[in-house]
Amino acid sequence: MPISRRDVMEAALAAPIVLFFARRLRAQTVPQTQRLVSLDLLITELLLTLGEVPIAIANIPLYRRLVASPDLPDSVEDLGPLNEPNLEFLQRLVPTRILVADWQASGLTPLARIAPVSPIRVFPGKTRALEHCESLLSDMAALTGRQAEAKTAIAATATAIDTARSLLSGFSRPVYICRFNRDGRNIALFGGNGMLGDVAGRLNLRNAYPGRVNGAGVTNAPLSRLAEEPDAVIVHFDRGAETDVALARLEESALWHALPAVRKGRVVRMPVIYPSGGLRSAERFATQIGTQLAALADG
Repeated sequence: MPISRRDVMEAALAAPIVLFFARRLRAQTVPQTQRLVSLDLLITELLLTLGEVPIAIANIPLYRRLVASPDLPDSVEDLGPLNEPNLEFLQRLVPTRILVADWQASGLTPLARIAPVSPIRVFPGKTRALEHCESLLSDMAALTGRQAEAKTAIAATATAIDTARSLLSGFSRPVYICRFNRDGRNIALFGGNGMLGDVAGRLNLRNAYPGRVNGAGVTNAPLSRLAEEPDAVIVHFDRGAETDVALARLEESALWHALPAVRKGRVVRMPVIYPSGGLRSAERFATQIGTQLAALADG
């Protein structure tokens, strides 16, 4: 039976068309039913921010410990480690698209046999982190048909930052934003174009560490770096048992007790924020640091 021009046109119109560019994900046609899988924490946060629940993600315990918000529904399946997802289980889930961080893509080539794979550039590079996150969220919204939700999320983050900035209008001290290592001798310092550094800048906070950071906005440093700004406040993230161990070892450190911020009680233990998170993480960080620093008696 010959194939007519009408048959060709109908077949073309029935096929879902998704164009993926090297730097951005643009959806020209939104499938009616999507079964998305995420293998990266930021991507998972962005999807849930839009109200788009993936059928499965990698490392659910890590998401709930480091990101936490938005909540991850119990219906989402766990695929195991970020870089070693359970391929047999993933195939049984029949996903329509697998979203991965660009840094993961080269090690996950077998995924393409299961479903189309979309690598996404998760680190901001020279772009300010929040601008990068807004762009990614807009791309995800185009893919999922949730443009209205994206606009709402962007506006909510801007409002949270404005509110925190107002709370901090009388705050003048420099701030170290860090995470203590278990050894009690080394720390991770956040700054630069990373999400935490970008939010701090938008709050008009002066980062006490102005040095170089990696693509995620963090660098490793010795504890002694916290002595370089005597007037600073030390803000550190609470990672549960890991932080408890670090603080116990710091209590045995003469250097720690010699730090002006420690002697003056200017150390703030803050609920953990994923440092490479999206707009929801940025919103939480702005709210937390605004509230806690504004409450310091000599801020």
